Amino acid sequence: MKRALGIVFLWFCPGVCGQEVITLQSCLDRAESNLLQMITESALLKTSQLNNAFHWWSLLPNLDASAGFNTSFGRRLDPFTNTFATSSVNSQSFGLNSGMVLFKGLDYFHQRKMFTSSVRRDNVQLKSKQNELKMQVAELYILLCKLTAQLQLTDLRIEKYEQLQTLQCLLIGEGKIQAIDTLKSHNSLLNEQTLKLDLSDELKLKTIQLNFLMGTPFSTNYAFDPVSISAVSDKLQLTEHFTLESLEAESEITVNKLKSDQAALLPALSLNGFLGTGFSTNNKDYTLSGSPTKHYGDQLNQNLYEGIGLYLSIPLFSRGEWFKAKQLSAIRQEEICQQKQVTELVLEKQREELFQKRLNYTAKLEQIKQTTANLQAIYSMTLLLYEEGRVSYMEIETAFIEWQVKAVELEVLHLDLELLRLVE
Repeated sequence: MKRALGIVFLWFCPGVCGQEVITLQSCLDRAESNLLQMITESALLKTSQLNNAFHWWSLLPNLDASAGFNTSFGRRLDPFTNTFATSSVNSQSFGLNSGMVLFKGLDYFHQRKMFTSSVRRDNVQLKSKQNELKMQVAELYILLCKLTAQLQLTDLRIEKYEQLQTLQCLLIGEGKIQAIDTLKSHNSLLNEQTLKLDLSDELKLKTIQLNFLMGTPFSTNYAFDPVSISAVSDKLQLTEHFTLESLEAESEITVNKLKSDQAALLPALSLNGFLGTGFSTNNKDYTLSGSPTKHYGDQLNQNLYEGIGLYLSIPLFSRGEWFKAKQLSAIRQEEICQQKQVTELVLEKQREELFQKRLNYTAKLEQIKQTTANLQAIYSMTLLLYEEGRVSYMEIETAFIEWQVKAVELEVLHLDLELLRLVE
């Protein structure tokens, strides 16, 4: 049935020749690879991944260089000679400092877990955006299939009206009907041609929107295959599915954030080292007459100093920051727990509604199929009676319109059911 329907779609689709027949799976793949639709989410994920990748660098010692140049005047104590200077003194200093934390309450591992959970959360948000985009593409693709089906039925009605006008000319010649019937059928034909123009315009506009979502040239035209809807490999997810995953990651971040705050209460041990030297115009060589300033290179060598030390920092009073962080973490965890409960209920409710809709649409589809077949038979029999002059034109047009209305409803309901089957 579906294969035959797809063949009919492609046979009647206007302008199919030379156009690409695009499947729903192809549209979904192109939309997923269109990063322009996911700029913010992609940037957040890349940022989290970068922070996670560079976090291990925090284990390495830092290295700082310092240089100082100053001029002093008046009575002051020269740091390089430990003597008072009363004249203008120029001095320079150079140094290297290095330090690293040896222990800080395992804070590194808690921070590491926080970064890992952040990557997971941002990845879920990116998948959620991709799923949202796929849902838009799927709905748009099915709408395009509906428009294509309506165009096909419009072409069918135009063809039927043209055949009816040919028949009316014969019946007028035989004196079975009046000539006014041809005017009525001609007006109906004009209405269908106007409807076809409107449907073609909407089809083109929706195709442009589809191209925008997929990141393809706007002028590209496609032929759409409704059979490909049921062949999609990856089912679409309800938004609440990603919300639950994101809340799980947020819960992990909150737990590790509290552990990181707790680590700040423990003593921290750090290792520091320094190396430096300096020059001063007040550093004189008193072994020589006139006490000239010592040579620049000699001063750098003589003033060289170095050192290494272990520093233990013991927190004594944090002004209640730990108790505040603990209570805030408890509030946040309670909020996340309640959000998860609500989201699970909403997800269960939506899945149950989808199940009921599928059952309802399936039952209605079978009924409308039978109704459409009956209305088509009624139209055929009414047409035979019209050829014999036993019914009026209004009766045959009423039968025809009722048949076509149900035919459109059948195609729309069938495609809506396919969309419901795409969602898990």
